[in-house]
Amino acid sequence: MPDKAQEEIIGRAVIDPDFRSRLLADPEGTIKAEGYTATPEFIAQLQNMDTEAAMAAASNLDGAFAQRKAAT
Repeated sequence: MPDKAQEEIIGRAVIDPDFRSRLLADPEGTIKAEGYTATPEFIAQLQNMDTEAAMAAASNLDGAFAQRKAAT
């Protein structure tokens, strides 16, 4: 089960495109710079993530959020 910090990091990456880009480019440095703590295993998962697939999925979410916001 992810700890609270991991949940916060993932949540922020979903809604903040700049943070997401920095996190995927340099997981360890971004986590440290933002004051989060994470396990070595979590950092390794981020480092081994398919960045293109993650950005494509996030882009789909960005579009869905924008449509939802426009509808309200």
